[in-house]
Amino acid sequence: MLDPHLRTGLLPVDGQSGLYRAAFRVPDRHGVFKFVLDDRRRGWTTLKAATVVPPRYDGYPRFLSAAWPYYAGAISTSVGFLIFSALWLAGEDARDGKKGKSTKTE
Repeated sequence: MLDPHLRTGLLPVDGQSGLYRAAFRVPDRHGVFKFVLDDRRRGWTTLKAATVVPPRYDGYPRFLSAAWPYYAGAISTSVGFLIFSALWLAGEDARDGKKGKSTKTE
C-alpha cells in the first residue's frame, strides 16, 4: 500500500476517432500522486507523460474525528494550566499578613 501501481488499458471513445480514455479510482491516501502514462508499442509512436497532483488544502477535514480524545486532552491541560496560573498569581501570600506587625503588646 505504500507505493501502489495501477495498470489499466486505454479504451477508444465511441464516436471520436483517435481519443482514448481510462477511468480508475486512486487509493484514499494523503499525499502527492504522480500519474504516469508510458505507452510503448512496436510500430506506433511512444507516449510518455507524467502529472504530479499535490493534495488540495481543502481536500481533507481540518479536524479528524478519531483525534478528539487528543484534542480534549490538549484543551483540558491548557485550561487547567490557565486556572492554576490565575489562582497562583491571585492568591494571598501567608507571610504578607505577618510582615511589619509586632507580636508584642505594649
